[in-house]
Formats: sequence, structure tokens, C-alpha cells
Amino acid sequence: MNDRSVCACLATVRSHVYAGMRTAALLAMAAVALPGVALAQQDTTPIKLGLLTPFGGQQIGGKSVSSAAQMAIDDFGGKLLGRPIELLVGDEQGKPDVALAIARQWIDQEKITALFANATSATTFAISDITKPAKIPLQLVGPGSEDFTGVACSEFSTNYIWNVYSLPRAVINGVSREGVKTWYVITVDNAFGKSAESNAREFITASGGTVVGSGRFPASMQDYSSVLLRAQASKADAIALGTTGENSVSLIKQANEFGIMQAGQKIVVLSMNIQDVHAIGLEQAKGLKMVAPFYHDLNAEARAWTERYLKVSGGIMPTFMESGVYSSMEHYLKAVQAAGTTDGPAVMAKLKAIALNNFEMKNVSRRDDGQMMRPMYLLQVKSKAESKAPWDYYKVERTVPAAEAWRPASESKCRLLNKS
Repeated sequence: MNDRSVCACLATVRSHVYAGMRTAALLAMAAVALPGVALAQQDTTPIKLGLLTPFGGQQIGGKSVSSAAQMAIDDFGGKLLGRPIELLVGDEQGKPDVALAIARQWIDQEKITALFANATSATTFAISDITKPAKIPLQLVGPGSEDFTGVACSEFSTNYIWNVYSLPRAVINGVSREGVKTWYVITVDNAFGKSAESNAREFITASGGTVVGSGRFPASMQDYSSVLLRAQASKADAIALGTTGENSVSLIKQANEFGIMQAGQKIVVLSMNIQDVHAIGLEQAKGLKMVAPFYHDLNAEARAWTERYLKVSGGIMPTFMESGVYSSMEHYLKAVQAAGTTDGPAVMAKLKAIALNNFEMKNVSRRDDGQMMRPMYLLQVKSKAESKAPWDYYKVERTVPAAEAWRPASESKCRLLNKS
């Protein structure tokens, strides 16, 4: 090969090298110019959401609420912002230290973008202390303390279902409309019971009634005869029960043994769900008055949702807890979609801006203290003769507007509310 041929070959090689370099440079420039496109193609990591709930035999919690959360994710398509959604479920065991350890691990290692708390108030307060500085939305779907929308309100937490103000206020006002004037209040001797009694006294007095007596009992009590006999002897028009779960079931069964309702005294339950009524049975629960934010047989939409839920829950009838968990998950997913990001502050802005419209809530929005301003329903338990189908337990006597169910903004202790 002569010198001229060698030079021609080298020129050809240099030409190919320069062309390759130009192509690489153009691709790099394109990647810089369109970072969003490149990231969208590369980011397939799951968006992780945490749900804390108690397992271990409770009537509420565990599988029933985790099924509702997963159902909402599946209904949404299982993806968010082009990424798969992964639900992490933790058993908080009703213990703040256990819940705190799980939440910390989820935040630090799993990088969850939201936490759903179907737990006791004490447990949820512990969680709130770490989600707030992490700027992670905390969806309250179980705790009953009013402080979450009061002195302990946060721009990152939202209460979706109930608290110890809403249910007692709505049911006491509803029963007072029927002419009840004198009351005896029975509560469990713990923080929930004390709050329930305090609020009950406030609402009874405001409605023109009088509390003629009260009694407390330890949560471990099984024989309620002493407290029930005192309530019966008071001859109060109504006996208000600030109890939950097994305590409520046992109290009402024993009240029937003493013939309290048969003698004309009303029993008004400040907090009860349909699973409690099922455990008592219509024969003994008939005539009970209560308030709930959801009833599975309320309308066609609620019945259709319940039918679908029964298939994923293994036949567990939903209470207001399960429906509330579903709604809170749906609301969060829609907020992230609207924000186009999982960034906490951006998502919270959309949670405030987007009204919730589904099978259980219509045009319900978030107040600045974190309260979803939903209505309640005044219910009376049917007799066996009135019940026409399995789980046909309630007569809906009245829809209680949100303004009558929740503490007025003017009375709130939340620093985030504009009270001007």
C-alpha cells in the first residue's frame, strides 16, 4: 500500500470516529434538553404506601381494612404516575412503640410517600410526630381523638371518618329532638371514655337536657351490673354509652337482662358499628340509637360498592372504617395524579383542592384543620320482624349535615384555621 492509500484509510477512520462522537454528543444534548422524558422512561420503582392497622382478632382492623385499601388501589389501575403502587401493611398491635418502629422503618428505608393510620389515638399521635417533619401525608382512618383536628392539627394530616365529637354530638342532638330531657352517662375509664363523657355533657346541656348521673368502669370489666343498676335507678330518659367493641356488646346484653329498654329507658350509643350490632343480635339490639358516617345499605351506590368489597374481603361486611379507608386511599391517589408528583406539600395542596365524590361522600372537602366535612346518619336498629334480609339492620332516621356533626371552626383550637 502506498502513502496516498494509507492517508485515505486514516481519513476514513477519522471520519467515522468524528461521526460517532457527534452522534453521542447529540444524544447527550437530547437527554439534557428533555430530562422529564428520560426519567419517565427509567423510573419504574414502586410508589410505596403504608397502612398501620391492628391484627389479632379485633372486630375492626387487620384484613378488613387492608382489603379496602388494596381494592382502592386496584380500582385506580394499580399504577400512579406510570409507576406500580405497592401497599405495605403493618400490625401496630395497639402499641405506640411498635407502630413507631414500623413507621420509622417505612419512612427511612422503604421511602413511603403516605401513611394511613387505622389505629388508636395514642398510637397515631406517636406516628404524627415523625410524619410531620418528614412532610409525609398522614391519612387518619381510625383514631377518634378530636385533638388531631384541634390542638394537634397538622397541615399534613387529614381525618376522614369520625372522632369523639362528631358521633356523640349528632346522636345526642338527634335523640333530644324526640323529647329526651334527662340523661345518665356510662363510659369506659380511659382517655376515650373521658373525652366521650365530657363531650356528651356539653351536647346534652346545649340541647336543653340534664345529666342526672354518670358511671365509669375499667376496660377489663365483664360484669356491668353495678353501673347498669345505678343508671336504671336514676330513671333518666336515656342512657348514653361512651364505650366501644366488646364493652358495648356486653353492656347492652346485660342491659337487656335487667329489662332497661323494655321498661322505657332509651339506650343511646355514642360509638358503635354494624359488626357490634351483629354480635349483639337484633333481638337484643332493637331500638338502639346511634350515628354512623356510612351504612352499606344506604343507597344503590353504597350497595354496589359493598357487593364488590365482599368479594375481596372474604365476606366481611364493611363498617364505616373500611369504607373510610377506601375513600382516603382514593382521595390520596387522585391528589398525587393531579399534582404530578408524590412530593408531600404538593400533594397536600391537591388534597385540599379536590372534593371527594364517590359512593359514600358527595362534594366533601377538607377543612384547613384537616377535617373532611362529611355528613352523618342518625340510625335506629330494626327489630327482627322489620329486617328483610341479612345485615338489614338500620332505619335511617335523618341525615345529619356536616355543620351539625363537626365542631364549628369558630370553636376550634387548631392554629391553621382562619377564624376571622
